[in-house]
Amino acid sequence: MSHLLQTRSCTLRWSLLVAVVWWVFCTGLAQAGTLQDGPYVIRSGDGSWQARWIDDAGEGPRVRDRSVAIGDTVTLAPVGAFPAFEVKLRGPAQPASDDIHIAARTPIFVMADTHGEFEIAVQLLQRHGVLDDRLRWSFGKGHLAVLGDVFDRGPNQTELLWLFYKLEAEAARAGGGVHLAIGNHESMVLTGDERYLNPKYRRNASLLGVDRYSALWSEETLLGQWLRSKAAVFRLGEYLCLHGGISRELVDRGLTLSAVNRTVRSALLEPRASADIHAEFVMGREGPLWYRGYFQDAARRGGFKAAEPDDIELILRRFGVQAILVGHTTVPTITSLYGGRVVAVQVYPHRDEQTQAPVMEGLLIRQDGKRVRAHVDGASEMLLSH
Repeated sequence: MSHLLQTRSCTLRWSLLVAVVWWVFCTGLAQAGTLQDGPYVIRSGDGSWQARWIDDAGEGPRVRDRSVAIGDTVTLAPVGAFPAFEVKLRGPAQPASDDIHIAARTPIFVMADTHGEFEIAVQLLQRHGVLDDRLRWSFGKGHLAVLGDVFDRGPNQTELLWLFYKLEAEAARAGGGVHLAIGNHESMVLTGDERYLNPKYRRNASLLGVDRYSALWSEETLLGQWLRSKAAVFRLGEYLCLHGGISRELVDRGLTLSAVNRTVRSALLEPRASADIHAEFVMGREGPLWYRGYFQDAARRGGFKAAEPDDIELILRRFGVQAILVGHTTVPTITSLYGGRVVAVQVYPHRDEQTQAPVMEGLLIRQDGKRVRAHVDGASEMLLSH
């Protein structure tokens, strides 16, 4: 009898363990949403291209493959209430410019840290006239700056990256521009650090037969090569745009924008080790992807030396700009710092716990040069300097 009770107890414990594991797995997938994903456009050994999707129509995920060529179009599935959209594949991207000259009175829309939240980010862009209802560029000769961290946490980073890829071509045809800065989460994903990856993408990597998610973003993939062409920091008119920030040490080291961007591009190529003598600094905590010294509380918590007003003035003179625009460090609302010489743009996209209304903001720099805080519901207000 004792043996029977022990066996039943063991069986019960095992059943409970299986139930808990299954609950955790299902919870992860629920947080991730549908497994619908792709395409991942990957170059084969013979130089041809293969597009790979994961379809998830309720009967379980299914991998779909199609041979494609440069000039073909691929279709991105609808996300929520937003429609499907098509993207024309382009050839290899050239290194993005360090210095983008724009005409006076050119409007600029700036957003940061979309983190896979496609629906919230798209609503923000639509409500402020950057996109139309079919997800096409509608900002004319204006410029859109995306200050990094499209990857991680949210469930629709693939769709966001394809959208920015598509908009880049549409904006150029209209006389405008789309400019994506490399953030620390781009760097992490491209080099195999998956600690903040949405559970959906680990599952999808397994479904697609790769041992690590970063293999779907290597330099042998269309979007992987495109991302590695981007700048970590660029001058857009009179603004310096980047993810984390420029530290005083970067200036003291005499690093130029082109030197920083060459170093980041080199570090993001495989093999991961870079021969650049500046790589350890540029890719580290005082470099432009991770620096938090403009924010007193965050600097204190993170062990950064807080930037002094004189440091900011030196940086502005060194790079010939009027203000620095940064993401990376979360703020409750878009905020002017150092008398408007730094603008913090990262209002993390999320849904209000009580109302489930989307929360996110962008920075609109109008034709008259005024800076406007742009809310996801379409409201806006002047940004005051502090």
